[in-house]
Amino acid sequence: MSNIPASTGVAWIREGFTIFRKQPGGLMLLMLAYLVAGLVLGFIPLLGQILPIVLTPVFTAVFVQACATADRQQSLTPEMLRPIFQKPIFPRLVGLGTLFMLALAAMALIFGAVVGGDTLRQLAEQQLAPEAAAANGNFGLAMLVVFLLSLPASMAMLFAAPLIFWQQMGVGKSLFFSFFAVWRALRAFLLFFVGWMMIVMLLTQVVLLLLGKTLLGMAIVQSLLMVIAMIFQCSVYAAYRTIFGEPEVPAAKE
Repeated sequence: MSNIPASTGVAWIREGFTIFRKQPGGLMLLMLAYLVAGLVLGFIPLLGQILPIVLTPVFTAVFVQACATADRQQSLTPEMLRPIFQKPIFPRLVGLGTLFMLALAAMALIFGAVVGGDTLRQLAEQQLAPEAAAANGNFGLAMLVVFLLSLPASMAMLFAAPLIFWQQMGVGKSLFFSFFAVWRALRAFLLFFVGWMMIVMLLTQVVLLLLGKTLLGMAIVQSLLMVIAMIFQCSVYAAYRTIFGEPEVPAAKE
């Protein structure tokens, strides 16, 4: 892992669009399959809210592997995903997802502790308008605290799933290498994420200005966000390839 110039963040975004253009149909079918899987998991009693979070690293590994396959102009087939669901990769990805869920729960508890139980209760019982809660000083402080805590967690999670899949790392080692990979290329990643925020805001605002918050306008916005989410994953793969090198897919076990 070497130091990377800030301009590389923009290059990753461009590479994400380039990779997506190689196989847009196959990649979007995969995104639709992910959304359907999320809906199906949501119907499972008790576990429906937990499983999508726990399986987030599994889906991430699926997406980046699909982006790598598209980049090589190879066919997107179920066989390319088979190693993800075998030992030891799948249990490690689920373990990573469990840590992710616990981190989210901890941030929610911290947010509640800073805001205060009374404010949360009034919001839940609709005795306090969201605008009034946002004006509360503790609410703003809670948002700031959670945001600051989420930054190192996001840095550690960004490449953790690809590192587990492609480099056979354990959960702790993948989090460690992911965090310091982002840290050493921090300027590039700042430009990367700012660039993506501007793209999302620009595209959505243009659609809403032209069509308003109509049924058609909102449908187009949702479709755009799906496409952007897939291109973002391709950009993450481009960043991974720059930092860690061309990935080698683990062989599937018989």
